Amino acid sequence: MANTIAVLGMGPGSEDYLTPAAAKYLSEAQVLVGASRLLSTFARPGQQCYPVNANLKEAVQFIKEKSRDYRVAVLVSGDTGLYSFASYLTRHLDENQLKIIPGISSVQLMFARLKKPWEQAVIISMHGRSNSEIVELVKKGRLVAVLTGRENTPRSIACWLLSEGCPNAGVKVGCNLSYENERIYSGRLSDLCRCSDDFSNSVMVIGDV
Repeated sequence: MANTIAVLGMGPGSEDYLTPAAAKYLSEAQVLVGASRLLSTFARPGQQCYPVNANLKEAVQFIKEKSRDYRVAVLVSGDTGLYSFASYLTRHLDENQLKIIPGISSVQLMFARLKKPWEQAVIISMHGRSNSEIVELVKKGRLVAVLTGRENTPRSIACWLLSEGCPNAGVKVGCNLSYENERIYSGRLSDLCRCSDDFSNSVMVIGDV
């Protein structure tokens, strides 16, 4: 009988935000699967590591094979239920074999940094994808949290929104949240559009908070 596969929400990045439940499964795992950034941070000596790339089917096949003989943990960034690799796994692996451990998302941490609630926020991912819904949301004055990516950077999103006729709304950017070089930027869309700073690995909050 195959072993349980633990899918662990690893939080925004720093080990400080790893939950005790995830830490327990992490320490017991013999094989770790996840993004290279997560493996370099959380892998322990003696654990076999498999970095996930764009070929998700190959990763799933590796997990299936290894789980027959080893305890496998799949490391996903942030929370397992928010634009996560976990949703792909639940569609391609036996759900009865999965143990999903939620984590702290970068969105949660961003609003904590802003000292504001986030129950009214619409959460959108533009990490490796496009989402035109954001234009109408900003035009309606909704509070929007955006997971950004290498192509859709905070600056490019700000310029695009203004080009689509959106108001010059307030914007906050949380860069490298939980890390030592964490930074919170505050301004308006037009300010961000003119800003040349590097905001990779960031969360945007659009709207006056």
